[in-house]
Amino acid sequence: MPLVHIDLMEGRSPDQIERMIAAVSRAIAESLPAPLETVRVVVNEMAPHQYGIGGVPYPEVKRRREAAAGDG
Repeated sequence: MPLVHIDLMEGRSPDQIERMIAAVSRAIAESLPAPLETVRVVVNEMAPHQYGIGGVPYPEVKRRREAAAGDG
């Protein structure tokens, strides 16, 4: 029984998450191979302030990236 854990930043619609679960499940079933009905997918959503990159909270990382993109 394949079990896939996916961590995402919150903000996606239930429909988007459902489509992702279906696509990931198909990919696992085809690549292992494993019966599709045995594939389990767990999606964990987190608030941006609960995630960091290089010691910097994600909202600050995002702000810096947007500022840098505006400079070019």
